[in-house]
Amino acid sequence: MCAQFAPLTFSAQSTSLTSPSNFRFPPVFSGKSLLEVFLRGWVFLAISVLLVVWALPHTIAARNIALFSGLLAAFGWLILRKPAVSWQMCWPSICLLLVPAWVLLHWYALSDLQAPQWEELNSTWLRTACVIILGTIAGWMLSWQPQQIVWIVIAISLLPTVSFGMYLQQVYLQHHWVLPGGMFYGAFKAAKFSMVYFVLCQVLVGFGLIYFAMKSWFLVFRAWVLVLGVSLVLIGMGDFLSTRGLNGVLISALGFLVCLGALLFYSLMPAGDATYSQGKRIKLAFLGFLAAAIIGAALYGFWAYDQRYEGKLSHLLGDIQISSQIEKNQSWVRQDPNIADPVDSSGRPVNASTYERVSWFMKGIELIGQHPWGNGISHQAFGYYMRAQFPKSTVLMTHSAWVDYTLGLGLPGLALIWSAIFGVLVRGLKLQTKVGKTSPLGFGVQVGANWAIPEIALWLILGMFCFWFIGEVSEREYLEQYFFLIALFSSCLGALIYRRSAH
Repeated sequence: MCAQFAPLTFSAQSTSLTSPSNFRFPPVFSGKSLLEVFLRGWVFLAISVLLVVWALPHTIAARNIALFSGLLAAFGWLILRKPAVSWQMCWPSICLLLVPAWVLLHWYALSDLQAPQWEELNSTWLRTACVIILGTIAGWMLSWQPQQIVWIVIAISLLPTVSFGMYLQQVYLQHHWVLPGGMFYGAFKAAKFSMVYFVLCQVLVGFGLIYFAMKSWFLVFRAWVLVLGVSLVLIGMGDFLSTRGLNGVLISALGFLVCLGALLFYSLMPAGDATYSQGKRIKLAFLGFLAAAIIGAALYGFWAYDQRYEGKLSHLLGDIQISSQIEKNQSWVRQDPNIADPVDSSGRPVNASTYERVSWFMKGIELIGQHPWGNGISHQAFGYYMRAQFPKSTVLMTHSAWVDYTLGLGLPGLALIWSAIFGVLVRGLKLQTKVGKTSPLGFGVQVGANWAIPEIALWLILGMFCFWFIGEVSEREYLEQYFFLIALFSSCLGALIYRRSAH
């Protein structure tokens, strides 16, 4: 491990091909460098395939081929490149790798469910350990060539965009924005929470690009970044409408408010020590509010749809209050069909989805207090506890990924993954601070050089962290994908920070 990360350098001198003293022959690529380029390309092709097939049904073979071939290519690149790394750069990935190690220790010393737990160790956790390593090495590659983030953005937005096109075709054929046939899943597997999860990834990338465009407006603004970000968010809103994904809309609304606050901040506050013309600030405010109006109109359209067809939002707070009283009504156990769901003071039954989510969440929190080490199961851990207390219960999950995850992996498993997520957030914020204040190369150059990676990382990792509170996505491909994204961005941001410090 003798080679160091090469610092980013930019020359202010211009070269002329007509001047013999300035003429340089094109670089000659050796067999080693060509192999390195090939291996790097194979790694990004593999992770792009993974990001697509994770959302598709019956793709376990394609997932395994992409994962293990990409991992072999990553190891080959690592041997050729020999990057200098330290534990400070890798500690978020180390935390992630300790999660399957903790599951193995739990299986050996604490488990009462050794057979299903061993089955998970041989499948989900084996793949998860591999994607952590693959994501870590790919993050180092990305730090050298930030433009490769385009692979990630395309792979994340491919299926949501295709599904949106399929949805528009059905709207044209059936002459209804809300399809009478029910939920429409497009190119995704026929599961609402699955489609919402992967569509939300695109929406969060879009918000990251919007935030990047507003932040870098004064120096390196590119209109296409803002247009692309708004387009990704709007396409996601269309997909949410097709699948009636209210929880995805709630996270998107939160992102919308954050972007709106950032718009006001960057349009009113000076950037660094420089001053900018009032006209430029007015242009930023106009473009930002135009984007905000478009996204706000999409959110209002979903609100109008909810008021007409479902009515969840208008009764949400009251339904949550009633649903949290799990001792008064135990319909949430779902073992006796004769027990009806509770009603509010006007006699209206609470929304069934809200009732189940809140009641199961409350019960899950209660079980975590009773079983802080978890049962070692990542797939439907809540169901094991429910059947132990209510033998005829058909409940399997709490609909809150963080609660389900903690019921399976316990507080140690939760602490490890939250530590890794914290590492991504700290590194993203630290890199943005260095870009804005202390970088010797200047704010605009460095923002452009990073290709919005810190912004995408912050929005994607933090947004999915929020979604895990209200989504049922703590197992199998969702677990693998989130661990991969955390490892990818933590190692990339860590390498960028290391290189800045060295420079």
